[in-house]
Amino acid sequence: MVRPGSPLRHPLRAKSPANSTYQHVHKESQMPTAFPKEEYQERLRNVREQMAGQGLDLLVSTDPAHLNYLSGFDSWSYQNTQALLVPKEDLEPVWVGRGVDKGGAYHTTWLSRDNIVAYADAFSDAHSLHAMEAVAEEIKRRGWNSGRIGYEGDTYYFTPRAFFALRDHVPEAEWIDVGLLVNELKTIKSPREIEFMRKAGRITDHVMQVAIEYLRPGIRESELAGRILQAQAEGIESFHGALPSAPPLILSGAHVSYPHTPFTDDVITTGSYTALELAGCYMRYNAALCRTVSLGEPSDSLLRVGDIVKEGLEAAMSAMKPGVTCHDVWAAWQAVLEREGYQKHSRIGYSLGLNYHPTWRDHTASLRKGEMVQLQEGMCFHIICGMWAGDGTKEGDANYELSETVVVKKSGIELLTNVERKLFIKD
Repeated sequence: MVRPGSPLRHPLRAKSPANSTYQHVHKESQMPTAFPKEEYQERLRNVREQMAGQGLDLLVSTDPAHLNYLSGFDSWSYQNTQALLVPKEDLEPVWVGRGVDKGGAYHTTWLSRDNIVAYADAFSDAHSLHAMEAVAEEIKRRGWNSGRIGYEGDTYYFTPRAFFALRDHVPEAEWIDVGLLVNELKTIKSPREIEFMRKAGRITDHVMQVAIEYLRPGIRESELAGRILQAQAEGIESFHGALPSAPPLILSGAHVSYPHTPFTDDVITTGSYTALELAGCYMRYNAALCRTVSLGEPSDSLLRVGDIVKEGLEAAMSAMKPGVTCHDVWAAWQAVLEREGYQKHSRIGYSLGLNYHPTWRDHTASLRKGEMVQLQEGMCFHIICGMWAGDGTKEGDANYELSETVVVKKSGIELLTNVERKLFIKD
């Protein structure tokens, strides 16, 4: 992606046909990986290029999405301390994690066994020790404990205590916060990654269709959520799904205007309307989609807001192409709102893709006022246009959500989700 004053970063170059199989076997370990080893090595070359720009001798990556991106490691193990050590030299990275997760690293990564290192279980949830001390020991054992070492200072699951343990046990090094170094690279998807995003989009369509089908008067939000979760896991006939990086968001009743509150055991009633923000996931690649359903005849205000949101979303999507800024996309949406006497202050979308809980976002590009990040081919966005006015209990209240997941192409966008773009009305 391109930020003002930053160099252009190129997307990965395909090395095999786009329709090739996606289960690749590392010759040494005979274990499957999601992508061929060559793609991981290309990603590492791009990371090392950025490391060189910051003068880094070593990168300690702790974001679970980045461990997956660079090594293939796929595990719900990030509640435990884990890290990937990436030296500046053209050497294989080193995975360090809890002993019980070592088998997962054997099974899902392309790394050789000598570079899969487990620490003792005595470090797990210990009060007098921290597992990052074991990571520090591995850094020293490899002779990587001098010079400039990069760390990801603003990522989930990397606590202040974890950083202090690293810094205090490798005091010879200069510790550098690398910011969005890996995030920015993984924001631009390779052809194989885009194929994964297409599959996630197809699962998302299925999930939304199931949710709309099962949404009816008298159903509890929790019951609807259960059916959504089943659809997310089962996927479609051609390929399985997975749990996305955020739970189903079912906005109805008393919390219809609060976009991130959890589902409850409240009963959805006749005459209510419900906004659904749902996702599908394939091999940890997430696509998201919002639709709104009215149980019974919708109010005139809801119909009007729905028409405006639809027109604004389509205007924003029409503006999306390489070279335009996030601000430009937001401005196309805002022009429709201003013409109709509405305004919305929050962003209308963000880049997304490979991730784990608690988010599917890349944290790199937001479609909002003043954001001058330029769109590039291969970037995927959840462009979400929602309007929340009141709590749904008074005349004129109108809460409406509509979104799509898209990928930026050479001259525009490709839709990755494909559910009819309308207000769904059910008796």
